Amino acid sequence: MNQEPITQYGYEKLTNEIRKLKEVELPAVIKDVNISASYGDLTENAEYEAATERQGFILTRLGELQELLAKSVTVNPSENTHNIISFGSTFKIVNIDTDEKIIYTLVGGYESEPEKGLISYNSPFARLFINKEVDDEVVVSFGRATVHYEIEKIYFDEKRILKEAI
Repeated sequence: MNQEPITQYGYEKLTNEIRKLKEVELPAVIKDVNISASYGDLTENAEYEAATERQGFILTRLGELQELLAKSVTVNPSENTHNIISFGSTFKIVNIDTDEKIIYTLVGGYESEPEKGLISYNSPFARLFINKEVDDEVVVSFGRATVHYEIEKIYFDEKRILKEAI
């Protein structure tokens, strides 16, 4: 089984979502299924169909989250030196051709929100940067386009992880 790194914040967020699904969402949808089933003919019962569909979604999501939890390993990124890019590192890169600067933070897959600069540690894009140092150049291919980045800064910013993840 592949282990998936996750921050303590991500672990708590994951376990809270599982708890909410088990203790709130699932009991509510089971109640809805039972109530709608009492309306009679199930073949033309839209409420029953919607409730069972929602129940299936919740059970599927619960299974996915429990599987993720089983392979998750909580990592405290503050314990890393961040002289190279690693789990929990925040790093600033510069597009060598355009001087555009971008900031990313490597987090667990469950915590990733690429639109906020939180990228999954196991993503192909992130893997290009792992173990790189300041001033290293990284070449990224986007289809036919190739972009050259230089790593400008690597650091740990717990506030960014928590602020961006919320």
